[in-house]
Amino acid sequence: MFRLLAIAFVFLATCLHTSAATAGNPFEINGVRIDSHGQSVLAARERAISMGTLDAFYQLMDRLTLPQDRVNLDPPLVITEEIAEQFVAGIQIANERRSRSRYLGELSVTFDAELIRNFLKSSQLPFVESQATQIPVIALWQDREGVVHWQEQNPYARNFADAGHQNNLTPLVLASDNAIEFLDGDTDPEAGKAVTADQVRARRLANLAPGVLIEVANASRADTLIIATGRDIGTGIVRIRVRQVVLGQSGVETVTDLGSFSGNAPTQSRPAELRNSALVIATTKMAMVLEDRWKQQAIVRTDQRQSILLTARYENLAQWLRLRDALGRVSLVEEARLDALGSDGALLMLTYRGSEEQLARRFAQRGINLTNEDIGLVAQIR
Repeated sequence: MFRLLAIAFVFLATCLHTSAATAGNPFEINGVRIDSHGQSVLAARERAISMGTLDAFYQLMDRLTLPQDRVNLDPPLVITEEIAEQFVAGIQIANERRSRSRYLGELSVTFDAELIRNFLKSSQLPFVESQATQIPVIALWQDREGVVHWQEQNPYARNFADAGHQNNLTPLVLASDNAIEFLDGDTDPEAGKAVTADQVRARRLANLAPGVLIEVANASRADTLIIATGRDIGTGIVRIRVRQVVLGQSGVETVTDLGSFSGNAPTQSRPAELRNSALVIATTKMAMVLEDRWKQQAIVRTDQRQSILLTARYENLAQWLRLRDALGRVSLVEEARLDALGSDGALLMLTYRGSEEQLARRFAQRGINLTNEDIGLVAQIR
C-alpha cells in the first residue's frame, strides 16, 4: 500500500511537469517546395529559404487554428518573411537542386512551440496543439480498368507511406495488414476474369466487409479506420474517395462519407512526379478536413479554469499508471492534486481549461471513460 502510494506520487508529479510523447510534432512543417532565382546560387538559396519559411508559417497557422477564427481577426493576420523567421527553431532541406542562379528543394521547418503559443495568445487567436488519436488509413488504388488494389500495384500506398503525416493534429498512418489471413485468388463475377488474392482483399475492404475491417482494426489497435481509394482522372490529376469507419463489438457501427478530394499536380512538376505530386495534394486536403473536424471538438475559446473533485477507479497499479499517464497527456489538465489514495481508487482535485464535455472527449482519446455518478466525476479505464 505504501509502495503504491509512493510510486503514484512520483509518477503523478513527473507526468504533469513534462511534455507527453505524441505521434509527432505539430509545430513542424515538412515538404515545403522551394524554388527561387538570384544573381548567384547563394542568393537564390537564401531567397528560397526565406519564402519557404513564410509559406511554412502560414501552413502552421492553417494546422493549429480554424479558418473562421482567422477571418474574424481585426486587424487581419499579416506576417512578413522577417517575422516568420523569428519563430524558427530549425530547418532542414532535402532534394536540393541548383544551377548558377537557381535553387530548388524541399524545406522542413520546426517552429519554437513556446514562441508560437505566445504569439497566438497575444493575437487572441484560439488554437489547438494537442493531437488526436492516430488514425490508420487503408489506402487503396483503383486502376483504369476499375480493379482495386491494396498491397500490390498500389502507387497510392507507396506515396502515402513516403509522405509522412505524423505531425498532423490528426496523425495518419498506413493500416497494418499483418492480421489479414491469406486468401486464394477468385473470379470477378462481373468481368468473368481471374483476380489475385490481393485484389480479393482490396475489393472486400472497398466494400466495407465487416470481417476484414475488424481484422485490420485489431491489427492496428484502433476502433476507427479511414478507407481512402485513389484513382487517376487525367494526366497529373487524381481523386481520392474517403470514408471513415467506426467499429465496435458488434462490427461496423458508423460509416461517414467524407467526400472526394482532387489533386492537380503543379505544371512545373517533372513527368515522373505528376501522379505523386497530385496524390500529395489530394491527401493533404483530406488531412485538413480531418484536422478541422478535430479542432471543432478540441478548441478552447476561454482561459477560464475550473477545479473539480475527480475519483479515479482502478483494480491494480498498472491501471492506476494508465490513468496517471492520461492526466499527463491531456493538455486541458493544468494541475492534478492527489488528495487520497487507496488500493482501488484515488481522489484528485483537477484543474482544467475548457468544458467538461471537451475534457471527457480528451480522456476518451486515451481510452479513459469520464462519467458523472452520485459521488461526482469518475474516471476509469474502458
